[in-house]
Amino acid sequence: MSKRAVAATKSSVHLDRLLADLIANTLRRKRTVSLVEISSQLRAAADLLGGVPQVATRIGISPKMLRQFQSVERLDPSVRERFQSRELDSVDAAVHLAMLPSSDQRILADALARSESDTKDLRAVLELRKHAPAAPVEQLLRKVQRSKTTREYVAEFVIRGRLEPREVKAAFTQYIPAQHLLRIEISGALGRLVFNSGRPPGTASRRAPPQRFLGPSYPNDLA
Repeated sequence: MSKRAVAATKSSVHLDRLLADLIANTLRRKRTVSLVEISSQLRAAADLLGGVPQVATRIGISPKMLRQFQSVERLDPSVRERFQSRELDSVDAAVHLAMLPSSDQRILADALARSESDTKDLRAVLELRKHAPAAPVEQLLRKVQRSKTTREYVAEFVIRGRLEPREVKAAFTQYIPAQHLLRIEISGALGRLVFNSGRPPGTASRRAPPQRFLGPSYPNDLA
């Protein structure tokens, strides 16, 4: 057998082993190696076959799903070490951590390792980060965790006359503590109130709602 044939045979055997390992660790819930090792195997197989889509075809998994295992390559080195040691071992966690800056990754990875947060928290933090790009990630995480135990309510109302948003807010604070008013949205004569941890509007006091700007169905507008 020529040297070229021997090399081709060795390459084929190596590829078969890589594919077998990838099948064993990407299609089953219980993995035998870390996500970092799987990512390394995927990279090697992709080099031999020409890309991740070709690997996906061979092992029977979508390219999109397979690429999720490569998320660990975009992690901060210290966070990647946690996945290497399998202190952290969730594909979902790796995917969402990789979407954040390294400084955020380290803080959130610590919270995950201490079981103080989970992947649902990570997804929520990512959503909050879109609206508050400069906020400390610790603040966003605390907000997410507080929301788990706080029920939010929505009330719709009708405004009669011309009132400034601050006047509408002042009217509502007669019935709901200001710290529980999350936001007030106004569009023409229609309004929408989001609040938490308080009684439904109109039940915290025996006084009637301010009828000069609220519709008669106000107490029943909870969604």
